[in-house]
Amino acid sequence: MTRDVTAAAAAAAAAAAEKVAKVAGELAARVTRYDAQRDHRAAFAYTYFRLTSDLAASLRTNDLSFRAPDWVADLSVSLAAGYFTAMDAIDSWLGPVPDARPGEEIRPADLPETIPKPWRDVYAASTVRHSYVLEEVLFSMMAHMSYDLPLALRALVAREEVHHRIADFHRMNDLLATSIDVVQDEIAARYCRRLDSLDRLFTRDDELFTSYGIRVARGLAWFNCDRLLDPDARDEAMGSISRSTAAFIAEFRSPDDWRRRHAFQVLRALVPSRRQWPAPGTPVEAMR
Repeated sequence: MTRDVTAAAAAAAAAAAEKVAKVAGELAARVTRYDAQRDHRAAFAYTYFRLTSDLAASLRTNDLSFRAPDWVADLSVSLAAGYFTAMDAIDSWLGPVPDARPGEEIRPADLPETIPKPWRDVYAASTVRHSYVLEEVLFSMMAHMSYDLPLALRALVAREEVHHRIADFHRMNDLLATSIDVVQDEIAARYCRRLDSLDRLFTRDDELFTSYGIRVARGLAWFNCDRLLDPDARDEAMGSISRSTAAFIAEFRSPDDWRRRHAFQVLRALVPSRRQWPAPGTPVEAMR
């Protein structure tokens, strides 16, 4: 009997890992395309690919002892769907020639409402003169965790009650939190070899890109899912998660301290972003 239960658990974990691996495959394809087009969305797509790959690997071995690996995989699929939909909407707006607007600074209001507001804010922020790699990753992570994640959780509620899955949700937090330092090094190797110098200057407040930040952001997403499910709180919650990315970007780029704000403005005007791109044909996994 025990052997049958173990075999069934292993089969469930393998099936869940395959679901997540398919998401990673789609992300890898987007990284390749964004790299070829020198699209600033590449750095976050790579980050997302690496974290998703780690989740798939963890599910295969079940080293975190997920109690419901199928639910973990379903959340990964649901979460990625929100991101893919937003990126596809941006692609539709850009048209068949993505580099048709070289050097043009875009405002969020220039983008169509078919793109969720947080992703309009992120895309517009990436078009400013001398936008930095780690900034773009941070802003995208904010949109993905504060907006896409509570909506992905809400979508799963339509199929089952999720509150008894909080232990597995926290295990996912543990995995992401332990992966983030390695992933940051890989982003530097792939897109900005001096990430630890110039980008660090611009991101002294990059708590979101830490173990603690990951846990706090995902915990807030769980809370906002609850708000979205409450008819009395739904509209306010939707407004909050729609605005939070713009507020994060504004505070990040225009801090309250006027001396830091002035220094950032001068540096952004004078110092190039030092971004590099992988050589054509470089596999996504090459710099892991």
